[in-house]
Amino acid sequence: MSVTEAPTTSAFRLEPEGDTAVVWFDLPGEKVNKFSSAILDQLDAILAELEGMREVRVVVIASAKPGIFIAGADLEEFGSISTGEEAARFVRHGQKVFTRLSKIPQVTVAAIDGVCLGGGTELALNCDYRLMSDSPKSQIGLPETKLGIFPAWTGTTRLPRIIGIPAALDLILTGKTLDAKRAKRTGIVDDVVAPAILLDAARQFGRKMGRKRGLESSRTKFYIEGNPLSRKVIFTKARSTVREKTGGHYPAPIAAIDAMETGFSEGYEAGLRAEVQEVAKVAMTDVASNLVRLFFMIEEAKKAEGPPPRQVDSAGVLGAGLMGGGIAQIIVDKAGIPVRLKDINWNALASGMKSAAKIWKKKVDRRRMTKNEMNRRLASITSTLDWTGFEKVDVVVEAVLENLEVKQQVLKEFESVARPGAIFATNTSTIPISRIAAAATHRENVVGMHFFSPVDKMPLLEVIRGKDTSEEAVSTIAAFGRRLGKTVVICNDAPGFIVNRILGPYLNEAGYLLKEGNSIESIDKAMVGFGMPLGPLALLDEVGIDVAGKAALVMGEAFGDRMPASPLVERLLADKRYGKKNGRGVYQWKEGKRTDPDPAIYSLLGVSSPRAGSSDEMVERMVFVMINEASRILDEGVAASAADIDLAMIMGTGFPPFRGGLLRYADRIGIGFVAQKLKDLAARHGERFTPAPALEKLAASGKGFY
Repeated sequence: MSVTEAPTTSAFRLEPEGDTAVVWFDLPGEKVNKFSSAILDQLDAILAELEGMREVRVVVIASAKPGIFIAGADLEEFGSISTGEEAARFVRHGQKVFTRLSKIPQVTVAAIDGVCLGGGTELALNCDYRLMSDSPKSQIGLPETKLGIFPAWTGTTRLPRIIGIPAALDLILTGKTLDAKRAKRTGIVDDVVAPAILLDAARQFGRKMGRKRGLESSRTKFYIEGNPLSRKVIFTKARSTVREKTGGHYPAPIAAIDAMETGFSEGYEAGLRAEVQEVAKVAMTDVASNLVRLFFMIEEAKKAEGPPPRQVDSAGVLGAGLMGGGIAQIIVDKAGIPVRLKDINWNALASGMKSAAKIWKKKVDRRRMTKNEMNRRLASITSTLDWTGFEKVDVVVEAVLENLEVKQQVLKEFESVARPGAIFATNTSTIPISRIAAAATHRENVVGMHFFSPVDKMPLLEVIRGKDTSEEAVSTIAAFGRRLGKTVVICNDAPGFIVNRILGPYLNEAGYLLKEGNSIESIDKAMVGFGMPLGPLALLDEVGIDVAGKAALVMGEAFGDRMPASPLVERLLADKRYGKKNGRGVYQWKEGKRTDPDPAIYSLLGVSSPRAGSSDEMVERMVFVMINEASRILDEGVAASAADIDLAMIMGTGFPPFRGGLLRYADRIGIGFVAQKLKDLAARHGERFTPAPALEKLAASGKGFY
């Protein structure tokens, strides 16, 4: 269905029964319910009908789609908006219909079962009461700031009047979602019940309340009525916190604060007008365009390709270090299947179990999981020093040392006990899959499954197709990765794959800049100012300098003089500096937390008087070598598209989403400009900056990566 055509049948079904009526939302031909302009018009017509039904006292709004209430607005339609006035009309339309919902004569109850986001949450906020099922799929939130906009179908004006200003700011500015229990504690829903009785409970709740609800709850009276000075302090602090966290790169959160403050200083209707005005401005920014594109890139990555995947009902993990323990934890947590964990000694296995337990313990401490549930999940991970039990697993994830011989040895041993068709998924970060698979009898079952650390937090999974890997194995591991909640990017085999191959030149260049006398602070500050979550030297400490050293060997062997390692990592390792893991790195560490740069680093590199170099020049050197390497990856067919590279870099390194991705950024500043700048840098600093032939060809064509 195009964004402009209305569905042939109504998305809403009105079912009156005595003094109650249920409005069922079931968008034809779609897996989820979402609001387009045409669907808003259909809802408006239903509301007009209800206004004339005086015998009906209670209206329940429910979804006919399992596991989904309402996903929000139709982003295809929103993404097609090209002017501020079009954006304003779209916002006014939603406000008008939802305001009508809030004023119909009946008591209204939203019966929320499953996902309720964005415009779905705003619809629920315009009901008098909200009930939510305790289904694991049920979640509620306003994630619009993650798309470069904010909830403007009354959400920014209405939510703080229901749950209070501080709680509303937290939900809107972070874009986070709440499960049913947390939603009730916050006050966004009135009660939580089992899915099987949700509809009846909503009817009874509406009858019991028997009256329409006033908008302003007792939670907000102190902030709204009693203390305008306190409100001003809260909004001022919120702006300061947002600017500190975002570096001023994201305009939507500040616009949301402005609209919310207007709503309280000038009244509800003024708040709605401010929502329209502010969203019309931020919706037309490059930031919003890039974030909406990112949303569609992530959605595209969820789609299965290739042959049907095999069923995965049990898994094994080889190597019980921090990574292995994290992989075992996420398999149990997300896929809900048992894991057999193997290592060479009991101390290592205990460490892996401790890593898994630590993640669940945080959930228990935050009341997102009970202690009994944590213990049940821990019991799903069984440990062993031998291969007992591995003859039954469907997939084994190898997370042993980043050493070719060790990986080949455990592959041989696994094949000696594995059942036919079992997949060996190696978590190598740089070694080509085909080199590991060279030791295998069944190379078709060897595939790359590259997680990023920490496993439970990093969203990216690179799935790597070796030279002999079967498409069935690729599709199976990709589907398995999606079960684990990961954004999956599939690529072909090459040293470093996508992310680490691009990060190699980036980290090397940071080392060269440091050797030239630029201060640690200035190098990292330059990239944080660009929008990266961490500077390259802080990142080096986080990932492990020993890990970076092994990766540099693989990359140097593969690419030779084109990717020479800077002297930084070699000098750090010689001084037994491994970063966070041993508390000694580029930075000083105290109780597992990074503190100040270690001045001893300058002596290691022979730098006598470090200085703060030019941020712009440092950013160009570090970012342009990444663009150059990405162009090679694309040209060689390692990645299928520029979008795959951009998605991998955003989800795997935190490359600033507001810039749209590495290659989207290159297109914006101009490929010709990038190529010429690289030539200039090559003349001054060496051939590592020489533009790739693919990049020069693209520059000559006047086209971009997209």
